[in-house]
Amino acid sequence: MSSSSTRKELPAYKYPKETEAQLEWADLEALDISKLDQPGGKEALATQVLNFIDKNGFFYVTGHGLSDEQIRRQYALAQGFFDLPLEEKTKYLANTAAGDFRGYKAKASGENAGKDNDERYNIPKFTPEHERPHPQLILDHYEEIRDFSLHIHNKILLPLLRLFAHVLEIDQDYFVSRHRYEAEGLEYLRYMKYHPDSKDIWAIGHTDYNTLTFLFHQPVAGLQVQTKEGWKYVRSNPDSIIVNVADALEFLSGGYLKSTVHRVIRPPEDQAAKPRLSLIYFARPEAAIKLEPVRSPLLERLGLQKETENGLGSVTAEEWARARIAKDHRFRAGIVKTRETEIIAGVHQKYYD
Repeated sequence: MSSSSTRKELPAYKYPKETEAQLEWADLEALDISKLDQPGGKEALATQVLNFIDKNGFFYVTGHGLSDEQIRRQYALAQGFFDLPLEEKTKYLANTAAGDFRGYKAKASGENAGKDNDERYNIPKFTPEHERPHPQLILDHYEEIRDFSLHIHNKILLPLLRLFAHVLEIDQDYFVSRHRYEAEGLEYLRYMKYHPDSKDIWAIGHTDYNTLTFLFHQPVAGLQVQTKEGWKYVRSNPDSIIVNVADALEFLSGGYLKSTVHRVIRPPEDQAAKPRLSLIYFARPEAAIKLEPVRSPLLERLGLQKETENGLGSVTAEEWARARIAKDHRFRAGIVKTRETEIIAGVHQKYYD
């Protein structure tokens, strides 16, 4: 990838002001993954995980090794991308009808305008499989974006997968070996922008279809997680990454690691008039990995060991992801009037208000 000799400097990104509204926040655990390299650190974190992970798949990660400056640089790139003319952005449209999220998704318009109020740009793994055109802005900062993405994969995702394997008392590389960066399959960094909208729910309650989702600090409230007590806001802390377990990891862990339902609602009044910018990384298993549950001594001992769910034994991570994306496209494009709940091979997805 080449960059322009007339590259423009990025304006510094400033976070929006925190809301002054009194909100009910979810009480989430924070895993300091810098402790994994300390004596007894893995065991202490495993004990912490065992206390919450089978009940709530949302948590914070601290000690992740990314600076506030690095994160704000990515937000500046996101802002720069969304400031491009629409005709420039639409040169890089994602083929969501085929279940492919790589590239740009525009905000819904026309008769489908009520379906969503967000636009996205998804930058896939930096491997030969995913080489594709990008706007000059992205090419100018290609190495910086690559380094940021690789840090998430190698320094945050893989240590967490080893920790979860330790918790399940299986080989520590069981999940890692199914998430090799150079292997065929899709992970991506997402720049996302919600435009102000009067409707109450901006993204209906859902689970993610991947392994783990990483949401970087942004102070505009609106993300909520479903708890036993009802919907609660997820606070975004400057030194933390919000992480949620998604479908593929729930399937692979035999249901022990919970893919947690979440949604995005209209921000409080003191934040509602401005766009909500998000920086997200979606980690996924390799394309050919079948979504079969692991055999775990812990699950056997607890009486929780699952056999393969109906249909899932023959479904790969790539097939599951593409089916989820394609069904979502059919609804957003107005091809179907209501969301389709059967995704593939008799496996269903639930949606919540």
